[in-house]
Amino acid sequence: MGIRPRPRNQGWDMTRARLALGIVCSLLFFVLALGIGFFQHRLLATFPLIGTAILLEAQPGVAASIALGFHPLTGATISVLANLIPVPWLLLTFHQVVTRWRWARHKVARAKKLAGKYGKYGVGALTFLAPFLGAYLSIALGFAMGWKMVNTLAMTMVGMLASVLIIAYGGHWIVHLFSL
Repeated sequence: MGIRPRPRNQGWDMTRARLALGIVCSLLFFVLALGIGFFQHRLLATFPLIGTAILLEAQPGVAASIALGFHPLTGATISVLANLIPVPWLLLTFHQVVTRWRWARHKVARAKKLAGKYGKYGVGALTFLAPFLGAYLSIALGFAMGWKMVNTLAMTMVGMLASVLIIAYGGHWIVHLFSL
């Protein structure tokens, strides 16, 4: 007798779990970026660097790090970590759009057929596209094509890290070239 418990909605439980994981990952990236700035004694300069990397991607962020006086490796690391802050939210948003909207499911299904032609090598193209498209668009492209998210994130990170390190050390070299 008494009140029966309501049936649990499995979809909502998964969404809450993904939301919690997204919050934890985003906070972790933010705290790591701030921690690096703190240990470099440049905490106040870290905030505009994080904002730039979130809004404009990691490549402009690392260019800003040179102007803010960070060491190239430190600026590149902070820029990449800051650029990763919204990635869990983007993945959650992509998943919600595809699961809730029929037209999005249809578009993703068509893109997966196209991705089937390129197989596992298609995701490797993200290594070369990530510096030009940016991490956010590369991840969206990988999600839409139905590639494994681990592979998509890995290839995007390789391309992003290579471009950020080239920009950081190249910019640092140019600044020191003209400061002589």
